[in-house]
Amino acid sequence: MNDFESMVEPHRASLRLHCYRMLGSSHDSDDMVQETLLRAYRAKDTLEQPSAVRGWLYRIATNVCLTELAKRPRRARGPELGPPADPEQPLPPATPQAEWIEPVPSAWLGAKDPAAAYSAKESVALAFIAALQILTPAQRAVLLLRDVVGLSAEETAQALATTVSATNSALHRARVALEARVGPRAAWSPEADAPVDRTLLERYLRAWEAGDLEAIVTLLHEDVTLSMPPVPVWISGRDRVVRFFALRLEKILRERLFRAVPIEANGRAGIAFYLVRDDGHAHLHSIDVLEHRDGRVATHDHFVVPAAQAAFLALGLERTIPA
Repeated sequence: MNDFESMVEPHRASLRLHCYRMLGSSHDSDDMVQETLLRAYRAKDTLEQPSAVRGWLYRIATNVCLTELAKRPRRARGPELGPPADPEQPLPPATPQAEWIEPVPSAWLGAKDPAAAYSAKESVALAFIAALQILTPAQRAVLLLRDVVGLSAEETAQALATTVSATNSALHRARVALEARVGPRAAWSPEADAPVDRTLLERYLRAWEAGDLEAIVTLLHEDVTLSMPPVPVWISGRDRVVRFFALRLEKILRERLFRAVPIEANGRAGIAFYLVRDDGHAHLHSIDVLEHRDGRVATHDHFVVPAAQAAFLALGLERTIPA
């Protein structure tokens, strides 16, 4: 490893998280980091002091992401689509996977990530990532560089080629917009730094494997929400979610075709769901991210988008398991 590599490599993992927050896409983040490091290598003579490498790299990464954001649609999560759906109605066709936020393995948080004003888990919560997407790209960049990365107003202004006054104004607007969208942090992520409830997770996934809808019902919060990218609908409330499960998954539950592996995603409990097929194996079907409240499952994000699986497969999650 040469001197330049030894200087920038310790920042790779936290740059990947930064790109994820900017884009809302886990499978694109590594590409953005590679482009960042390539640009950094080409511009290494412009780095005046090795001690300034962190801010210099974040500036490059942010601008790489801003360029990418100019070419793609805004990503969303189910509750950002509008009112909740009626579980009795037919499902609309799936939409392109590039329109959806993707989850990340919690192992990505193993990096030393600054998360200056937000805890590490808060800064990758799906609610936070989704709320970031409603900000303009410039507001998103300012909020992340200031409140998550922890750069100063001067460093942020330099990174975005703007003034400190403009940076402070954009930060204020971003904070107001974020709170208007998801409410105070204490309301939208009350258990952000609570440990994963492994007992609840185990009971929940075993209920699914057993096809026991009654057991599933007992583990759902009365205000539970369900989303299912890439299908552009979401369901709100335990009764409606249970009705949806009963209507759409009756055969799978009755024949016990689900297999479930516990995972951790976005700092939360998660499940890798597999479906048993005629070949006698269970094939990876979805990555599901759960949040709990009052000892019950309060959100269930069900990602059937193939791109959402890539980061988990890269860390060793199996594509197929014994049925």
